[in-house]
Amino acid sequence: MVILLGCADKPPKPPSAAKALPNLPLPPNPKLVSRDGGANVLRITVQSPAKAADVEAFYRRVFSGPGWTLVKQSTDGSGAVILLAEQKGPPLWVRIRSTPDSTATLVDLTGAVLDTVARPAS
Repeated sequence: MVILLGCADKPPKPPSAAKALPNLPLPPNPKLVSRDGGANVLRITVQSPAKAADVEAFYRRVFSGPGWTLVKQSTDGSGAVILLAEQKGPPLWVRIRSTPDSTATLVDLTGAVLDTVARPAS
């Protein structure tokens, strides 16, 4: 029996924040919680001491301003608010939810590097 160790492919490295999240509006007093992603996607999670309703209002103001268009809004099964906004550049997904003890708000900010090279029709 032969066992090969270390032969598995490494997971794809996420793109840089400059590429996936070039115009990143951060909520009041953010603290970085985590950063992860995949080949073309980067997700940054931050925590804000502001209440979830205030953070949601902040993002709605930002996305109603110049350079942004709020494309979609929904609420997931856990009650988190999800916003999808477009800009000149990559789209931005924002997921807003209270911390388990409701003393702060967690915000997932996800950007994707889109393939901008036109492909010929098949």
